[in-house]
Parts: sequence; C-alpha cells; structure tokens
Amino acid sequence: MRESSVNVDTLVSDVDPSTSSSDIHHILAHNALLQVRSQNWSSAYEDAQKSIATRPSAMAHIVKALAQIGMGETEKALWVFDLAFGNCNPKESNLLLLIKTIILFVARKCDTAISRVHDLISVSRDDDMMCCYIQVLGKMYLMQGDYALAVQSLEREKVLASSCTGSDLETISLIFGWSFDRLQISVQRFHCENLYASGRAEETVEALHKILDTFGEEIRANKATADWVTDLRIKCIDMLEVLGDKAVSSGEHENAIARYTSALSFDPSNPINIFLKRSEARASKGLWEDALKDANEVIKLDQSSHRGYERKYAALHGVEDYGEANNALLRMLSIIESSPDEEIRRLRANYTAPRETIAAIDIAIHEIFSLCPLILIDVTTGRLCNAQERVQIFKLETPFKKIVSETAITKIDRAHIRQSVAKYFKWIMLSHTWEGKEPTLKDVNLVDSVWKLDESPLNEKLRQFCTLARDSEDGYRWAWSDTCCIDKDTSAILSQSLISMYTWYGKAAETLVYLADVLSSAELGDLALTKSRWMTRAWTLQELLASKVVRFYNCDWKPYLNDTHANHKESSAIKQELANAMGVAPETITSFQPEDLGVREKLRLASTRNATVEEDIAYSLIGIFSSDIVPRYGLGKTALGHLLENIVARTGDVTVIAWIGQPLPYNSALPASLAVYSQVPYSPPPMEDGELETCVEQLRTQSSPQDVIAFYYRVVLLPRATFSNRCLQLPCIAFYVKKIGVQELGGSQGTLYRAAVSLLGNVEFRTTDAMPLKKPRKLVFVHPWLRDLRDPLDDESEAESDVGSNDEVEAESDAGSGDGSDDASAPTSPLHAEPSARVDPSTLALRLIARLGRPFNAILLEQQPNGQYKRVATENEIIVPGVPYKTNPKDIKVKVLEID
Repeated sequence: MRESSVNVDTLVSDVDPSTSSSDIHHILAHNALLQVRSQNWSSAYEDAQKSIATRPSAMAHIVKALAQIGMGETEKALWVFDLAFGNCNPKESNLLLLIKTIILFVARKCDTAISRVHDLISVSRDDDMMCCYIQVLGKMYLMQGDYALAVQSLEREKVLASSCTGSDLETISLIFGWSFDRLQISVQRFHCENLYASGRAEETVEALHKILDTFGEEIRANKATADWVTDLRIKCIDMLEVLGDKAVSSGEHENAIARYTSALSFDPSNPINIFLKRSEARASKGLWEDALKDANEVIKLDQSSHRGYERKYAALHGVEDYGEANNALLRMLSIIESSPDEEIRRLRANYTAPRETIAAIDIAIHEIFSLCPLILIDVTTGRLCNAQERVQIFKLETPFKKIVSETAITKIDRAHIRQSVAKYFKWIMLSHTWEGKEPTLKDVNLVDSVWKLDESPLNEKLRQFCTLARDSEDGYRWAWSDTCCIDKDTSAILSQSLISMYTWYGKAAETLVYLADVLSSAELGDLALTKSRWMTRAWTLQELLASKVVRFYNCDWKPYLNDTHANHKESSAIKQELANAMGVAPETITSFQPEDLGVREKLRLASTRNATVEEDIAYSLIGIFSSDIVPRYGLGKTALGHLLENIVARTGDVTVIAWIGQPLPYNSALPASLAVYSQVPYSPPPMEDGELETCVEQLRTQSSPQDVIAFYYRVVLLPRATFSNRCLQLPCIAFYVKKIGVQELGGSQGTLYRAAVSLLGNVEFRTTDAMPLKKPRKLVFVHPWLRDLRDPLDDESEAESDVGSNDEVEAESDAGSGDGSDDASAPTSPLHAEPSARVDPSTLALRLIARLGRPFNAILLEQQPNGQYKRVATENEIIVPGVPYKTNPKDIKVKVLEID
C-alpha cells in the first residue's frame, strides 16, 4: 500500500519540546495549518514562511497558499502552490495536483476545479488515487447542491471500493476540514431531500430505496441517519398517497395503483387506508383478484373494519363469487349496526340487506309465476319442476346470488329485479301435433328425467326439443310441452292449464313449432307449412297467434325453408305464407291481440280447425276470445255452447248467430259446429253516393218527427244481447208471420215455404224442419243486426252497452203478445236529451229507418208454448227486402226475444 509523502501523524500530533531542530519545520507547518483552521491568516502565513525558511516542504507551501487565499491573494497563492512541486517526488504530484484543484474550489472557482478533477480522473491509472478523485468530486458536487451529479459520481467509486485506501482523503480532510466520513449516505440523503422538495415522487422513492438497500446496516447503526430515513419515509408515504388520490380523481387508476403500491413498499405503520384505496383503484380497472388481496390485508390488520369487508364484497362481486360476496356484505352490515360510533351506524342507510332484496325477489317471482306454466322441464337435468322446486333451484344458483349482491349498494330497483328474475325463469314452448302415445308427466316422473326416457320416436321428439332449447343462443333453462307438463289426472290443474295456456304462449320467450310432416327438402313454393297437419289443429291456432317469437322446424329438426331468422314471424316469406293460408293481414301474424279482430273474424279462423277431443274445439279458443269459461271434459258439444254463450254475454256481438245449418242442442240460436263460420254472412250492398241523404229527405216528408224520434230511442236504448239461464236475450226488430204455405215439397234441401210477413210482404225460405200448416203456431222473422243500422256520427252509438235492462223496452216472453199489437211507447226524459250537436236527432232517426229499408239476412224463430222462441234451421240464408219507406215508425216492432 502506497504511503502519502505528507506525514499525517506528525501534522496532528502535539509539539514535543524535545523535538530536534531538524523537525522544527514540520512543527511550524503544523502550527500554520492550525492557524488556517482558525482563520488567523497572518499568523498562519508567518508560521508557514518560517517553516519554508527552516526547510522547504510541500506542506509548508500548501499552508502558505491557503493563508494567502484567506487574505484574498489567490494568484500569489497559486504561485506558491506551484513551488510545492519543487519539493516533492514525482509520486506525490497527483495528490498535490488534487490539493491545488481543491484550492481553486475553495477560491470559488468551482467549475474550473470540477473540470480539473474530471481531467485527473480521466488520466489516472491508480485505483487508490482514482477513489480519492471521485470522492473529492462527489464532495464538490454535494457542496454545490448538485446532488444528482454527486450521486452519479460516487456510483463509480463503489466499483473501486475494494482497492481504495483513505490516507490521501485524511490528508485533504486535515488541510481543508472536509469530512469524507459517510459521504455516500450524505450525498444520497441530500439527493433524496432535494428530489422530495421538488415533488419528484418516483425519483425520491427510487433514491430512498437505494439508500435502504445499500446502506441498511449503516443506517441502523446511526440513530440520526435512521431518524432521518424514518422521517423521509413517512413524508414519501404521505406524498404518494396524496398523488394516488389525485390520480383517482382524474380517472388515472393505473397511476393511482402505482402510487399506492410505492407507498406500501415503505411499510407504513398504518397501511389500512392505502390498502383500501388501492383495492378500490384496482377494482376500477377490473383487477378483482388483486383488489380482493388488498381487502383481505385490511381485514387481517383490523377485523372490525367495515370498509375492509365493503371492499371484499366489491371484489368478490367482481370475480362473480356472489355467495361469498353476500357473506362479506352480511359481515359488513353486522359491524356497522353494532358500532359504538353513531356516524358509522348511520352508514347502514346506504346499504340494502340481503333479506330486503330477497323479499323484493320473492315478489317478482310471484308476479312472474302468475303468468308462467305450473310445471316446466329443467333442460339441464331433464326433471319436471313445479314452482316451488324452480324457486329452490334458483336460490342456490349464481343468478339469484348476483341479484342479492348487486342490489346491496343501491336502493332496491324492483323493475331491474323483475327483469333479472324474468331472465332466469324465461321459458320456451313446444307447439306440435300429437302423434300417438306421447310421453306424459307420469312417464317422465317415473324415470326422473326426459333424458332417461326409453328410446322411441315420440320420446326422441321431446328430447330433441329440450336439446334445441338448451343449446340455443339464448340458452333456455326451462321448457314446456303439453305432453308432460300438465297433470291431466288432476282436474283443477288441468282446467287451470287450459285457461292459462294462451297466456303461457304469449309470455314465453319463444315457441318452437315442430312440423312432423314437413320434409327437409320443402321449398318456398311448395307451401309445405300451409299443407301441414299443424295448420288444421284447434290448439295450434292460439299457439301461433299468442306467441311473440316463433321458429318452425321440419321433421329433421332443421329450420323450415332453412330460414335463419331469429323469429319466423319476422321472416317475410314465412309470414306471408301464414297470412295467405289464414286469410289475414301479415300484421295479424306478427302482433295479434284478442281485441284486434272482431268476433266473427276470429270464429272464421277457428272454423277450419279440428280436434280429437270434442271439447277442445271450444277450450282452444278461450284465450283468443278472452273467455272466462271453466273447462270441463265430458260435456261434448255443450262446451261449444258455453264458449259461444260467453262470447255473446261478454261482447253483445250477435254475429255469432249469423249462420246456416243445424243448431246446437245447447241453444237453438247457436250452431252445432264452428265450421259454419267459414261462410261469409250476407251484407247488403253499400248505398250509392247521396242515396242515404235522398232517402232521409223522402222520409222526412212522410213521417211525424215525434214518431221517428220515439222509434229511434226504442232502438238505441235496447240492452245488448246476452244470455241468462242458457237463453239468449236477443234485442231485435220483429216481423210477424201472418200465414204460411208450401211452395215446393222437400228433398235433400228441405221444403220451400212462403210466408206472408208483416211489413215485409211475402218471404220464401227452405228448411228440413216439418212445419205443420194447420196447427196454430207463431213464427217471427227478426232483424238482430241493430249495430248496422246505427249512424257513425251518433254520439249515443254505444248507449246500449251502458244499459243492462230497460223497462220501457218490451221483452217478448209469453204467448199473449204474439200479435205484436202491444208495442213500446215513446220514451220520456232522459230519452229526449239531445244525442249530438253535430246531427240533429231527427236526422239520426231517419238515417236509421233508411238503413232498415235495405235488404237484410233475417233469422226465423218459432215461439214455444212457454213463450220462448226456438230458431228454425234453414239451409240457406233468408234474405228479405227491407221495410218500405212509407211504413209508419209506430208500426215497426222493437223487441227483446228470449231464445232457447
């Protein structure tokens, strides 16, 4: 190891009086150095001069130069320093050059001094001297406040640390009073403080970590440094937390996460808030697993932290572990509710407890289940499930837990809950034709699953339906088939199912129609759907009309016509084929509602349909007619009577009795079969332009206004048609038969009769019924189409719907009134109230009489001994001429006849 030419030990030792004169120059140089340290420049200069005079030395010249610098004589000092080189050997020159450079630095020529040190470093080949240069350079940068460069310089010294000695640095320390003790830590410290003061968070954190990693042992050994590190660490933690908060408020969650992570890297004494904030920031980026780790750290630190459980709930909800999320939620609510802090307890109002959400879910389930099938197939297991079983399954599965979880931090949104519950319980319906022994409810329950049914074509049909439901894009969980989803052995359930079936199809997410007799090769022009058996069955009419979404499948379970529309009701080709086949507008196919079509039109649609079980002809129309009849098998055709009776009673629509053929035993006014409604009833040709006004003016000159208005009110205030005790109460205008005779004896078409009828003259009709000509009887032709007589401008056009009965309108109910001589008298107030400000009452009345003069389709009735009437079955419509315009309105009979 190389020794310094300057005897450091001599310089720092006390002066020994016995020292020889040969060493006096060292003592004088020492004293001069002490005077420099005390800034006694003159004394230092004198002692240095004496030392040089005694014996020139490098140290004496150095101290003299320092004294001159202190006296402001820098140029002289540099010259004196140069003289020192004449008193040292070549090996000492590097140290002297460094000291001279430091003198320049002390003389405030800092840039020049620093540049020269760099030059010395660049030419040095001595590791010890290189270490000395680097530390001096670092010291200079430190004293200038350029901490980054100081750190950068000292980084080079660490590479050479293993070979460096400290003797030259000790010499410099003695000469200039510079301390190199713990220089690395000092530089790093000042560097950190400068970075912190500048708000350079990342660089401060990096620098502080470098200090901790590099000088950990030294820091722990020095209390002052350790305290400084602790203080700066706390400042960094606070700064990073604030910066993280700002990043969150700006939506820069990645930046916030980085700040919070840096803060936590300093091991804060209370990291709970930072963990909470980082958890929330990570959740905002969808980093749910990381957010959960932070939440668990909070709970580990403080198990009574409601915020920790709140963040855990949020993270678990994010990873879709809704069951555990709800457990965390319950724990959080328990902590809040039991907190001694009133402020925390008030937080309870911000959350919805699971039990509250479950109560809302139960309400939604009840509403949905009131409109859905009683039994559905769980296509995942193949089991048949009633409502209670479906609810039990639901409450064990993720969708239920998700609703409970997502509602926790919001107010209960019943609409959203209902939508979510409905999504889970949505179902798909099968529409098909029965082909034999279809699998029943008992069959499926016996093996516990549709997937376990024996191999057979009809069992396979059910399985194929369930497979399509399960594997569809919508992924249906629940499916319904009329074969196995109705308990037909329980009459109450069967009845409820038949009544509700229209609603079930209407509320279903989709209806899958299986066309067993349509081949895969069917093309658009083949009209295979039109010709299919499915189009002829009674039940399939309501299944088609009620369903919002329908998809047709051929016998190979491929889409009909390979049409890939999600809804075949929206397929122009299929929709048009259906519309053409049924004789309706395409809009009726896509958006049918029971009120969209009139009674007669709906009966026409049903007239071409048939059923294996006679009662099903009626019960399949309950939904289409919004009927409230109660299905009961064993009634035969009486079931049809109940339906038609209910239609008339609910609507007052008498087009139900516009038919020809045989009557229903239930009531003679009703037909024995719906097939008769395929016929279009007679309708008189429309009146030509101006014809109605001409008739009105003609009638105005012929009739008393009072008689006309009285007749008008007798008609408009008739009650609407209804049924009572299976008897039809029919409001009508009656024309009594005076006599009757045979025109042509019967054949297959029946006997042709001619009757003399009041007001109408001679009327011919044909019937297979025997009409005894000699036996006294009472026949009457009636005009029941009173709505056709009413004026569109009549404000009272719906008056009869508000009148249940009218004592001032005569109801025929006994034989004594058969001649029709007793007619209803003109009504009094309020019947004389003005009916319309637009058209005077007289004109309205005259228009009604004018329309009565048009031909119409008359119904022939025969009075029975009990005063009631029966309809006479005729083979053709009885078209009679209208009432002559010259007829006095008082002679027109307005009646309510009872028909059984």
